[in-house]
Amino acid sequence: MLRSYKASPELPAARVTDTSTPVADLTDEQLFQRYTDGDADVFRVLVKRYEPRIQGFLRKRLNDEERVEDLTQDTFLRIHRARASYDPSRKFSTWIHTIANNLLKNEFRNRSRRRETTFTDLRPETSASGSPSRPVEFEARGVDPERDAYRSELREAIASAIGQMDEHHRVPFVMREVEDLSYEEIAEAIGIPVGTVKSRLNRARNAFRTLLPVPV
Repeated sequence: MLRSYKASPELPAARVTDTSTPVADLTDEQLFQRYTDGDADVFRVLVKRYEPRIQGFLRKRLNDEERVEDLTQDTFLRIHRARASYDPSRKFSTWIHTIANNLLKNEFRNRSRRRETTFTDLRPETSASGSPSRPVEFEARGVDPERDAYRSELREAIASAIGQMDEHHRVPFVMREVEDLSYEEIAEAIGIPVGTVKSRLNRARNAFRTLLPVPV
């Protein structure tokens, strides 16, 4: 559940506004306009309407419930801070989802910079049988000092290789190979066509093979 904004010192001071129309009957745009006019109480109505939607949007793309909650909180904080710049002619639902999506893109960029994952196999996008195949797979092994040393070396090499990629290649690469997102989910999160996602991934995979200094 989203934390309460009631005690936030940034909230505008509440004042008496026109209450001729029941709050529940107001559109999102009308609610937010009343909020920007100083009616702080209506913000709770917007949170009630949109918290489940934003959480659902984020859960489809981020397998981390704690971060889903954090990004949901950040989304509402962002619309609060940007309330003065809101254009009432723009759909509120589009605006708030755009903000959530931008936060999600930042999340993936940050993850791509710090992610350390062991890749154990490089394969083409389609296997010999013609079925879809992940080009990079992950593997967990038992205790083996020699293998553990190799895995440690490989982990460092992978982190270095990913870190050397251009951001527009690194971000979709991590989203696909580490976060296991679909092409469509990556396209929506980054805001580019699916075809562009595939093209960038092909270049990213080639760059990854070139940059990785140890065999896998």
